[in-house]
Amino acid sequence: MKMKRFMFMLLAVLLVVTIVPAAAFAADSASGNVEIRLKTNSSTVTINGKQSTVQAPFEKAGTTMVPLSVITKAFGAKLKLQDNKIITLTYNNKTVVVTIGSKTVKVNGKDQTVAVAPVVIKGTTMVPVRVIVETFGAKIGKDKKTGEIVITGTIAQSGTSNSGGGSTNLDPDYGKTKFGDSYYGWTMNYPPGLVLVQQSDDGTYAEWGSTTSKSSVIVSTEHSADVLTTNEIRDKITVDWMYSDEVVVDKRTITVNGQSFEKMVTRSSKQGMLFEYRAIQKGETLYFVMVGVVGTDKTALDPYQSLLDSFTPSFNKADNAIKDITKVKDGLMSINNKEFGLSLKLPAGWYGVKDSSNPQYVSENGYFSFSISSLQAQDTADQWLARVQKQIHDDFLPNYIKNEKTSSIVMKDGNALVLSYEFSYDQKIWYTANEVFLVVGSYRYDLNFNYDSKLGAQGDALFKSTMATVDVDTAYVEKNYGQIEDEYDNIDRTKVNTKKSSTYGYSVDLPAYWFGIDTDFNKDNVGYSNNYGHMFIQVYEDVDKASASVAFQKGLKEDGYNVSEVSTTFINGNTVQTLEIKDELVQGIPVTEKLYFFENKGNTIIFQFGVNEANATPSQLNEYNAVLQSVKFF
Repeated sequence: MKMKRFMFMLLAVLLVVTIVPAAAFAADSASGNVEIRLKTNSSTVTINGKQSTVQAPFEKAGTTMVPLSVITKAFGAKLKLQDNKIITLTYNNKTVVVTIGSKTVKVNGKDQTVAVAPVVIKGTTMVPVRVIVETFGAKIGKDKKTGEIVITGTIAQSGTSNSGGGSTNLDPDYGKTKFGDSYYGWTMNYPPGLVLVQQSDDGTYAEWGSTTSKSSVIVSTEHSADVLTTNEIRDKITVDWMYSDEVVVDKRTITVNGQSFEKMVTRSSKQGMLFEYRAIQKGETLYFVMVGVVGTDKTALDPYQSLLDSFTPSFNKADNAIKDITKVKDGLMSINNKEFGLSLKLPAGWYGVKDSSNPQYVSENGYFSFSISSLQAQDTADQWLARVQKQIHDDFLPNYIKNEKTSSIVMKDGNALVLSYEFSYDQKIWYTANEVFLVVGSYRYDLNFNYDSKLGAQGDALFKSTMATVDVDTAYVEKNYGQIEDEYDNIDRTKVNTKKSSTYGYSVDLPAYWFGIDTDFNKDNVGYSNNYGHMFIQVYEDVDKASASVAFQKGLKEDGYNVSEVSTTFINGNTVQTLEIKDELVQGIPVTEKLYFFENKGNTIIFQFGVNEANATPSQLNEYNAVLQSVKFF
């Protein structure tokens, strides 16, 4: 089973911490310098002084792999996806073409070979950073004091990163002098000479730019149940929108048309730009309206004052002069993902998962995903469903699954099968999963709609109403997609790869489908993960296993963990000390950790296995045991 099918609540948390405000136009719209700071195995990246959270970069075969979005967002590079795996990056007059799973990279039309192929990890495309940024004319080095990898370059001279919304020219709307959003309730005059270049799926963010200047105008809204003070609103502007190089030159409360706004003006000498931010709260909505212009004297903002003054946190539906740009109608937002040929409607408040390799959307209580794979010869939707159903029982203990049933559903593209069930990780909080299996022509379409079981009939009704809006352009898929293997369905879990450490004198057989996090076995740390667990190998040099065990237990106790079991066992003629830790919570999920202390050549080698308690099935435990039994020393 795919972890993403079950972990939608974690994805919702992930979404909160990975969203980089798309309105950070100081980097996206201005031509200036770029500085990226990151570390391998750290999920924190700093771009021009502003931190955000991403899928952690990692090093493999001497190659640093980073999220593709870090590069495209920071440098303003354009991105085009073909056949769901070929990615073309355009930066000024330079192009880089990478292919998921291929070590061949095409740089300005010429093939180069990289040590590690681009890969998709937990929905994030990871790429070898050096070949791309050096093609962009950027420099890459290391800060010896902080250990950070530092990338420096310049933002693309023209064009806009195609990270959202598309481009919509406002000028043809004759008779319209204002625009606004009827759902979020705001109105403003047209920005002179600018066009709508980016808008989020849910409509909470919209940006206008120009093809002839670097000016940009942004309107953004966010929900705030608390009534914020003046200082809290100003803090929101500073933290959520400003870069560290911006110097505040004007900060005050202003009254416009009888309404109070918090106003802040900043200057960025590095970017050669001025920014004006205004914010106002009305009810439970916080409104931001912002302008960025090239210049060093604050008079450069003067032409935009009347535009800013025209903003009002209200929308008059009877005013025919207003162009309504809302993405939400009747409480639903329309989603059209052209790359996947997918369109559907979701309730307002759902958000797209950034950097995902396939369409994924989450809300506070729900999760939707969509993927495409090739239909194999003689395979059917019934057989596909049966395999998935078996895998669920291989992956989850019986008392963590209930109310399992199969049914069918009529969709716009044909009849589909549905596998529904409830699952839990702690037997306290339950989620309802609906896996939809649609087969049309040469392809399979896998749709997942999960929600918190406490929604009950409301959640079931939402699932059915959402599926009724799903429309897949199957003709587009047939024409533009090639062979796509499903990397989760029907995989051979018995296949293993033998790994050796010449430095520490051991070998071990690992399941081939496990994902490597730290894979250099000649180092003292190794890490792998599977769908519901992980394995780490830690070497303590010149320490016997008894001393290592005592020290480890002491450290666990100091960190607040309770060792539930200490014992000795024999594995392949080796006396091995074991520790077990139960009820450890990882992101709120109970996990059992078991550690095995081997000793070889005066060193202690610890194999640590962790598994969600809900997923500690015989097949999972047998898999771990097979790994242990394969350990050999030389």
